[in-house]
Amino acid sequence: MIIPFSEWIPDAADLGNPGVVRVLNVFPGLNSYKPVGTLTSVSNALDGRPRGAITFRDADSIVRQYAGDASKLYELSANTWDDRSKSGGYITGDQEAWEFTNFKNQILATNYSDAIQQITPGATAFSDLTTDFRARTIAAVGNFVFAGNTFDTTDDAVPDRIRWSAFNNAADWTVDAATGSGVADLKTGGAVLKIIGGEVGVIVCEKATFRVTFAGAPKWHEIRETIPGLGALSKGAVSDFGGTVFLWSEQGFFAVTGGTKLHPIGANKVDDFARNDLVAESRRRISSAVDPRTGRVYWAYPGEGSSDGQPNKILVYDPKLDKWSYIEQITELLWGSGGSAITVDDAVIGELTVDSLDDLIDSDRWSGDAPQFAAFDSSYQSGYFNGSAMAAEIDTQERELTSGLRSQLLGVRPLVDGGAVTVQAATRNLQTDTEAFSSAASVNSSGIAPIRKNARYFRFRAAMSGDWDDAIGIQIDPMYLRAAQGR
Repeated sequence: MIIPFSEWIPDAADLGNPGVVRVLNVFPGLNSYKPVGTLTSVSNALDGRPRGAITFRDADSIVRQYAGDASKLYELSANTWDDRSKSGGYITGDQEAWEFTNFKNQILATNYSDAIQQITPGATAFSDLTTDFRARTIAAVGNFVFAGNTFDTTDDAVPDRIRWSAFNNAADWTVDAATGSGVADLKTGGAVLKIIGGEVGVIVCEKATFRVTFAGAPKWHEIRETIPGLGALSKGAVSDFGGTVFLWSEQGFFAVTGGTKLHPIGANKVDDFARNDLVAESRRRISSAVDPRTGRVYWAYPGEGSSDGQPNKILVYDPKLDKWSYIEQITELLWGSGGSAITVDDAVIGELTVDSLDDLIDSDRWSGDAPQFAAFDSSYQSGYFNGSAMAAEIDTQERELTSGLRSQLLGVRPLVDGGAVTVQAATRNLQTDTEAFSSAASVNSSGIAPIRKNARYFRFRAAMSGDWDDAIGIQIDPMYLRAAQGR
């Protein structure tokens, strides 16, 4: 008998669950689970909690990376975050965050508390793009810059308002049909949370999603509500990759393609688990990003046990497999980094070994060439999940090992490729009983984890550490199992 480590479905009951009931610090695989590397910092620390970051390739094909905290904006150079703030710095509100976009070889940044900022590659400081208004979200849609959830001295705060610049001119926001600059109040969707750029724009609000398409002069844009009733928990709960928007909403997790087609990805799988675990009053601290290499989508959020709203957990979705997994890791911000454009001579000596030198020289991480999934840790340093494998656990579903009877179990064989493995059995005789876990049993020379239990219902917890590759399941050999007396 093999109990496979199949799809993680925490929303299903333990007994009869078609998947596994709990995972920790693993990635989903085709027919197994894979290890997650520890988060390893490579940069110095920002002065304050990171509130946003961006990577883009400039007109000279140089990878540029910017980030912001409450009072400063930074640029990454050889693993050092250099201050690029305008004179006087910034006063980002406690509940606000920086959002960045690139437009015509220019980086724009907004935090709602200050004027929208701009910087061109090679410049030493940001400066005001416009003082006409402030905004919470910003993105480049076609040949225009869109900003949403605005404040100006005439109308004060207008959460459902979007504005767009003149055609090919990020500095001109004077409403004029001749230049293309305009304004619209969406009215039906609540506050604008996030604008997703591209040739077609997607606007995610609290209670609706809109699509922006180019219409030409004099109208310039058509803005249409395409998904009524579906918004996001916060702007950090929205990310995009390859034309698909991934969002965490009040109703659960969804993928939106083309701004119109809605695909539930968490229903009957993780929606209830996430809803119950989230510290709802700290939802503004959610951040999300897509790993451009694997396509996996990550949501870091403050869950049970969070201190002061700090994100302490990460949900992972693999669109290619349509499977989920879960990581426990304190992070301040998830983002798409471009690696570090430095030479081997600049590298931290402690990272160099004879075995890793070739990999180091060839790595995109050091060339700054390819985008990579990254995070800021609790010390406000940026890094990657590329350290040694994190300690991991997988719990199988609960089942009867002998149909209709209690079973006498003597041991199990964990099917894990490499590393060190221990196994525990959780048992009970009635569904109203509380499960009791056995002590953790290590694998002996025969590949068996000796566990002696007599019960009706069993589930197993495998714990992996060290250098392992695939966790496949738990095998129960007939010689270690027999029917027991009693029901």
